[in-house]
Amino acid sequence: MKLLLTSTGLKNDIKEFFVSCFENFENKRACLVHTVREESDWQWMESYDQELKSIGLAYDAINISVDKNLAGLPEYDIYYVCGGNTFYILDRMRKTGLDRILIEAVRKGKFYIGVSAGAIIVGPDIEAAGIGNADINDVHLSDLTGLRLTEHIITPHYSVEEEKDVQDFREKRKGESVIALTDDQAVFIENGKITKIG
Repeated sequence: MKLLLTSTGLKNDIKEFFVSCFENFENKRACLVHTVREESDWQWMESYDQELKSIGLAYDAINISVDKNLAGLPEYDIYYVCGGNTFYILDRMRKTGLDRILIEAVRKGKFYIGVSAGAIIVGPDIEAAGIGNADINDVHLSDLTGLRLTEHIITPHYSVEEEKDVQDFREKRKGESVIALTDDQAVFIENGKITKIG
């Protein structure tokens, strides 16, 4: 199991770490999972495109806002799950069957990159998405169970301004592992071992 969980993607040290995990990308296949709810969301796609092209990684893009059934999705070496509204993304993953595909792929050793919402979703649940009213549950998702690929709860975009909100959440989830990441940090989880980057 290889999970690289970030707030803002492959930036600086995180990019260097990711590249060091592979000898080369020549024969690797990547799948970029994203959503587009509004026209302004396309700006993020440009950023992700530049990130992956800068390291020579070719990819197929899957827009789960429009794709209905992903049962026939081919197998990839790397799955890059972008950010957005966590509740909406988890809802779309379930409706397209992508949740089951990702769980199976990661358990088989495929590499998973989660950005923001993509980092939250791999945990036991996505309650952390609502810290400080960051994401609104506008799809009225009642089952907040995550993909359960790790027991750690990731809270991305951590800043001093939301320190109290994060501490309150930690108190509420006492006894559980809550990892707060700034926009310059990431964690790599491989078979239970955690490496913090940045």
